[in-house]
Amino acid sequence: MRAPPGEEPLRDALDPGVRALLERWSDQPAMFAGTVAEARERYAAQLAEAAGAARVPEITDAGGAAVRVHRPATESSDALAVFVHGGGWVLGGGDVYDAVAARLADDLGAVVAAVDPRLAPEHPFPVPLEDTLAAVRALLDDRGPARWALVGDSAGANLAAVTALTLRDEGRGPTASLLVYPPPDFEARYPSLAENAEGYWLTAGDVRACSKLYLAGHDPRGDARLSPLRAASLAGLGPTIVATAGYDPLRDAGHAYADALAAAGVDARRREHPSLVHGFYGFTAAVPAADAAVAALHAELAELLAPT
Repeated sequence: MRAPPGEEPLRDALDPGVRALLERWSDQPAMFAGTVAEARERYAAQLAEAAGAARVPEITDAGGAAVRVHRPATESSDALAVFVHGGGWVLGGGDVYDAVAARLADDLGAVVAAVDPRLAPEHPFPVPLEDTLAAVRALLDDRGPARWALVGDSAGANLAAVTALTLRDEGRGPTASLLVYPPPDFEARYPSLAENAEGYWLTAGDVRACSKLYLAGHDPRGDARLSPLRAASLAGLGPTIVATAGYDPLRDAGHAYADALAAAGVDARRREHPSLVHGFYGFTAAVPAADAAVAALHAELAELLAPT
């Protein structure tokens, strides 16, 4: 489907590389099917196939939270990037995202500190957020970077967005942020949730399942720690890249966040990828179009982190 002239397309033909990857996974259960342990194992195997091999990072902690430090093959920047992984606040812990974080480090030429927060359902809201905030505060206290970025995908982008707002209020917000298909709003239902409900890896049922596990009965209404889109003000944030995918249940929520940032006077860069699906940030070894998209996003972030 093409948008009218002058308007950005929401969807294009599904990328052939994405289609091939999803066909290889077509006999697998839904992302959150079965036990949490089974879902975590299945998710880790899929990311290992799609993201490729990774170097072993330095495993440490910051503020009592686990952190995996990735150093670039060639260090060309003294900026710090803090990465928060996806997986619906339930999946993706440990070494699952090492290849993704290492790619970020290499593309930026900068050290990447990947926060590995405790996960739901064992540790539901607000624990993953509190771990992320504690780690980022400790990293800033320890390293004192002149320029730094927050990067997150999916649930990690939600945590990164809330962290950016919190640290803005503390007077040390990030220089720039990259939020890849963020879920910024627990209170509304957007058209893409129905439009892309089935068949594109992340399903509407998966969105409901992980949200339920993360919330653990907490009422999200009026809580900006869950829905950064509902914050009293989004003003005062550094430049923020919001990347979305055409075949993603979260697409329209991401657009809403980018538009709200722009309305608040933030340098918001809405980057739509109409032929891709949720998860493309970790599909770079399997899908050439995803690899190209991630390279472009990282290049833009690197420009924002360059000395002025």
